[in-house]
Amino acid sequence: MRRDGYNNLENARTATESSLFDLPNNMINYDERMTQLDDKDRESLQRLRRHLQFFFLDPMQKFKIRRQFPFKLALQIFKVVIVSLQLILFAQLRISHVDFLDETVTVMRHKFLRDWDDARDAVVYPPESGRYAVFSSDQIIQHFSYIVTSYYNIGNESFASFSYDTLIPRPASLTKDDHFNHIPPLGLCIERIADVSVENDTYVFDVSEVTECFKLNFSHTEIDKIKENPMNIRQFLHNRNITFKAEDALIISKATLNFNLRTIHFSTASTDQKPECYLIKIEITFDNSRHSGQVFVRLNTLISYVNLCNGKVLQVGPYTADSILISIIDIAVLICCLASLLLCSRALIKAYLLQTETQRHFSRILGIELEWNDRWEFLNLWYVMIVINDAFIILGTVAKISIEFRDFDSSLFTLTGILLGLGVLLVYMGLFRYLGFFNQYNVLMLTLKKALPNILRFMVCTVILYLGFLLAGWVIIGPYSIKFRTLSQSSEALFSLLNGDDMFATFYTINDSNTTINIFGKVYIYVFVALFIYVVLSLFIAIIMDAYEAVKELCNEGLKVERSSLKEFLASAQPPDFSTAHVREEFAADQLLHLGTSFILRSRQELAENIAEMWQRFRNRSSPENSTAAVPNTSFVNPLHPLNSREAATSAVSMTQLSPQNIPQSPFSIP
Repeated sequence: MRRDGYNNLENARTATESSLFDLPNNMINYDERMTQLDDKDRESLQRLRRHLQFFFLDPMQKFKIRRQFPFKLALQIFKVVIVSLQLILFAQLRISHVDFLDETVTVMRHKFLRDWDDARDAVVYPPESGRYAVFSSDQIIQHFSYIVTSYYNIGNESFASFSYDTLIPRPASLTKDDHFNHIPPLGLCIERIADVSVENDTYVFDVSEVTECFKLNFSHTEIDKIKENPMNIRQFLHNRNITFKAEDALIISKATLNFNLRTIHFSTASTDQKPECYLIKIEITFDNSRHSGQVFVRLNTLISYVNLCNGKVLQVGPYTADSILISIIDIAVLICCLASLLLCSRALIKAYLLQTETQRHFSRILGIELEWNDRWEFLNLWYVMIVINDAFIILGTVAKISIEFRDFDSSLFTLTGILLGLGVLLVYMGLFRYLGFFNQYNVLMLTLKKALPNILRFMVCTVILYLGFLLAGWVIIGPYSIKFRTLSQSSEALFSLLNGDDMFATFYTINDSNTTINIFGKVYIYVFVALFIYVVLSLFIAIIMDAYEAVKELCNEGLKVERSSLKEFLASAQPPDFSTAHVREEFAADQLLHLGTSFILRSRQELAENIAEMWQRFRNRSSPENSTAAVPNTSFVNPLHPLNSREAATSAVSMTQLSPQNIPQSPFSIP
């Protein structure tokens, strides 16, 4: 991240009006202070200043000084290319996988839902038809018959390789009855309340929830009779203690049919052309939880990868050129991201060591404590973001490799897509770091940095106002408009209105059966649009424009140094001319501070000295002769009761008049 004012030393040298090294009158003259130090401390501070100047240079300036290849810069550029290529190939595989899932669900709905039409497959808004539902017990029985017959004839009526969920291969020659015995049974679970009875013209409800599950295994004869007359299944269900009568409407809340199928997926249009076997778990639910007479019917599927289809293992040929290319790219991405992660982590650690050294030098030699703003300057947030995106891409690539080895499910596919997508997003955002070295491209980042505090304060007020409109719209308009039916849908509708989208449809979808709600809804939308579009959105843009104008004015006038110990310390030096050999020798590695091992050893030595000093103080306090020793003619200030300077002087005079025997002893006495 660009550090305003002292990261571009070359511009500071060429633009005298914005030079960081021009020493204003109100700044501390560190050169004068350094002349008063001994040679060792002066040399140490000069090394520190050169190290700080080198630390805040951009990669190209460091290259001019050291003539070292900018590995991190080249690695980031290569990572952008290789990660983009990996994501493109994964996106094709992901789209092929999701299309297969969607198409399989569509086939299952057409196969097992009676009267399902093509219009329901298209996602349109507003929807052209209502929710799929049945309205009588006879329709429920007809739908059960349709599902059962479709299940037992799935292999004959489908132009696809559907098979039953069994691990035992079906023998080649079987009678019809033996064939039906090899078909796994259907599962049926019924959720109901315990009982409803009528006593003395009064309904008595026992609302305790009861769940009953059954295994439905029909014979060949029963299936033939169901085909002849779908209502025959009512008797077969009754024989299994299952009924769907009109009087059961208040008892049954939900009925779920579940069964499994297997299929082979193979697509020559995809980069991954290997045949794959999938397990399809299907649940068909008849939802009567509202007990309104409208029983909603929905089909849910869960598709996962398996190794066997109809008891047989798929024979996969040798690896293709596409598979080898994908594997090479995955390995290259792993190596590249691991190298980037190590280099950026090393840079962050060295920055922390430099910050610690700077703080130690300022405190020990100059007697100045670094402010928190100066300490934060050592934390490069760009490197932090690169470390995060490297971690995302490494995890996503490992998950992607496991997918290519067929050890996956849909949730792993989704997780891989999220990790790789976020990783690539952060990779491309990281390119702004290098564009920020040029003033022409740095305006965006400086504007966002300048406007961010005001935007956050503004967003607090905006979110409070938005939540008020959101809850009011959901509670009042929700029951009468499809766009405000849930809290999330209400938020989506309001955000669309905020961007000027779908306004007429929002007005039109409010039900006019309630005149009061209809009028309130229109006034509500008018007020929200007028307030948020004409006021809130305009203020938001004005905040950004003010920040842009401030940044533009700052760039025109030149970057100025803000008052801080670190920046004044850097500005106290003359602008170095990196084109000369003498300056390049001064910024050589052996002329800077030696971080790393020496820092660790020095830290251990200082820690040992501190422990030894504390132990000596403890021994002095606990020693008997020290507790009765006489105190010379020195002033004593109790740290528990600090005195001001005048009181301390008076106390010192009075203590000199006391004899050693009359001096009160204190646990804080100095021997």
